[in-house]
Amino acid sequence: MKTLWQDIRYGLRVLAKAPAFTAIAVLTLALGIGANTAIFTVVYGVLLRPLPFPQPDRLVQLAQTYKGQTDEAGLDARQLKQLQQYGGPFEHIAGYTGVGYNLAAGTGAEHLRGMPVSAGYFSILEVQPLYGRDFLPEDDLGDGQRVAILSHSLWTRRFAADPSHIGQTVLLNGEPFTIIGVMPRDFDPYGLAGAIDPGAPDIWTPLALVAKTAGSGGNISVLARLKPGVTRAQVDAQMGIVTEDLRRGYARGFAGQITLSFVPYQRMIGAEVRPYLFVLLGAIGFVLLIACANIANLLLARAGLRGREIAVRIALGASRSRLFQQLLTESTLISLAGGVLGLLLAYFGLRSLLALAPLDLPRSSDVHLDRWAFAFTFVISLLTGLIFGLAPALDASKRSVNESLKEGAGRSSGARGSARLRKLLIVGEFAVSLVLLTGAGLMIATFSKLLHTSPGFNPHPILSTPFWLVGSKYDSAPQIDAFNQTVVHRLESLPGVEAAAVVAAGLPLERGGNNGVRIPGADSAGFDSVDYREITPGFFSAMGIPLKDGRFFLATDSPASNKVVIVNEAFVRAHFPARNPVAEHIFLGNDSCEIVGVVGDVKSYLDQPAPPTTFIPAAQASYDTSRLFEGWFPRTIVIRASVDPRSLSQAVREALASVDPMVPTGQTRSMEQVLSRSLALRTFMMTLLGLFAGLALLLASVGIYGVISYAVSQRTHEIGIRVAIGASASHVLRLVLAEGLQLILTGAALGLAGSLLLAKLLATMLFEVSPTDPAILATVTATLVTVALAACYIPARRAMRVDPIIALRHE
Repeated sequence: MKTLWQDIRYGLRVLAKAPAFTAIAVLTLALGIGANTAIFTVVYGVLLRPLPFPQPDRLVQLAQTYKGQTDEAGLDARQLKQLQQYGGPFEHIAGYTGVGYNLAAGTGAEHLRGMPVSAGYFSILEVQPLYGRDFLPEDDLGDGQRVAILSHSLWTRRFAADPSHIGQTVLLNGEPFTIIGVMPRDFDPYGLAGAIDPGAPDIWTPLALVAKTAGSGGNISVLARLKPGVTRAQVDAQMGIVTEDLRRGYARGFAGQITLSFVPYQRMIGAEVRPYLFVLLGAIGFVLLIACANIANLLLARAGLRGREIAVRIALGASRSRLFQQLLTESTLISLAGGVLGLLLAYFGLRSLLALAPLDLPRSSDVHLDRWAFAFTFVISLLTGLIFGLAPALDASKRSVNESLKEGAGRSSGARGSARLRKLLIVGEFAVSLVLLTGAGLMIATFSKLLHTSPGFNPHPILSTPFWLVGSKYDSAPQIDAFNQTVVHRLESLPGVEAAAVVAAGLPLERGGNNGVRIPGADSAGFDSVDYREITPGFFSAMGIPLKDGRFFLATDSPASNKVVIVNEAFVRAHFPARNPVAEHIFLGNDSCEIVGVVGDVKSYLDQPAPPTTFIPAAQASYDTSRLFEGWFPRTIVIRASVDPRSLSQAVREALASVDPMVPTGQTRSMEQVLSRSLALRTFMMTLLGLFAGLALLLASVGIYGVISYAVSQRTHEIGIRVAIGASASHVLRLVLAEGLQLILTGAALGLAGSLLLAKLLATMLFEVSPTDPAILATVTATLVTVALAACYIPARRAMRVDPIIALRHE
């Protein structure tokens, strides 16, 4: 310990005597370590931080898959009951689903995110209400008791955080519910609390209220807690037995394709962003490696200048191991200082990082510096010190004492081994930089392709406003149709409105509804799943969706007329590839519908082909009164305007309120905002990878500038002789640039090989861009080589101007 303290004090004195070197090294490392800490904090907060429940590793999600597909579906009410009766390796099993509730609030209403759950759900998470009681088994029997548990935020916002409201009645979708409890402040089963776009439920009710309808389509998610000591292998073995039981409820042939599986509950949260975040973590790790290479080069150059000092210490009796320890201590001090400053940069950088992140980034409230971030910074600082300090320390401690003592006090040794090592570091820097630039280039190209991809409609200028019609007042098609017609009529009368419509089951570029379709006379007698939307007649005009064949819906397409449907071109390609579908009949669910028109494809996701989609008149939609409590997806008003659509936001809300003030509305958005949100994750990746690649390019350019400058200073005497015997300035320029170009091209060749490996990792994130696109690889390589040659040109010009008289005197 005494020796270590001596090394630390001596190292601090040495670094203090070289303030410029120390400042450059610390700032370079602070930038790399701070960026790594910031990205790690996001990755840890979103993906790795344990969920705030006791023993979260025992929580699993059960789902069924069809034909080994990766998409997992929920279960139905019958299957949930089977699982609960089976038990097996599970301590508790509960179901849950999502619905929407309209809460009567004064003269208006507020739409709530509801989560019907089966009794025992909160026991699985080992969380109990802050006030009141949990659901009891009898609350979930039969059709379920009309009782509700409030979230803490709803209780505070609407009930003034008054415990006396426990036991009182509220109106949800026009039906009385008794409040029986309030959950704790920070409880959020999805881990989404604090997100900019909150996804936490507002209210919980018994699952039995919706089990017959929500469960009939396999929409019940199943959460379970494993028994203590149960291993994954044991659960896998039990899943086979349970799968056989579940298959008995399916038709022969279909049943054999169903498999029950489970995943850790935490893996569900952030599953979409997981690969993107780990790519970013790897990318910023490469940036830190480049920074380490630069600092190692600085230390190698400085070790050459300290050659005489080191030789004297060895001559006076210092062992080489003792000297190695001292030099490594100096590099560690630099890295620790960089780590401290990096923490400060990470603290301020996190705000900017979260500002760039998608609005629905899960668990954003869990992204903050804590002991794990501090531990990460400390460990990465130590490792960084070892990485960039090891090679210079070994090189310096192995130098020849005699040769070092013969050198002038101000001249470095210029050992061949040191020069080779510096060049290898530069080659590595450029290889890594090219990999990062390629990744950024691929993401930029993908983003550009997406921006220029037509979504199938004209988003300019369209305004959308969601609203929810649920409850006994709107439980039939005539009631809903009357509301739609009245609202559309009032919207069309607003100044600047060119077209207005109402759409149910999702906007374009957002998740929509689905239905089963069967084509009479087709080879398959079963139903295929297709997207569907319920619309009023002006929808296609409002959205700017072109008619390809047939006609649009008319006001005469009423409940009293024959049922009709409009399909998109993707539907025609899938089901009528050889004939005109207009006037053909298809079955949507149990309804026979005549195809009266074909419209252009509208995408649900910009990076995927448009799915086969059916559109039906809202006036002809069928409604089941048993689905009274399932107002999860909103209906949405869409208007096309000749003025700035945002200026109509208040007028749209007033038009809705004038028809029924108890119908709640959601956030008003332009379709440009919807389009932008659909690209949010790609924008985030492109921006950060571009920043990282630019930083890597800057660091690599600085690194090669340092190496070539040092080489020029070492060869000053040689260059003076060349000039004295007649070498021209252009010859000296080519001599220096050739040395730099050799390093650049070697690094570029290795980088291209690494880029091909990276491309495989990014393949699933690309859109209409080949992972090995030759144009992108050529552009990135040319950019890197050009910038690097520019960095070499500065010391090369200095070499051109060497005065041979001064150079011949150089020592």
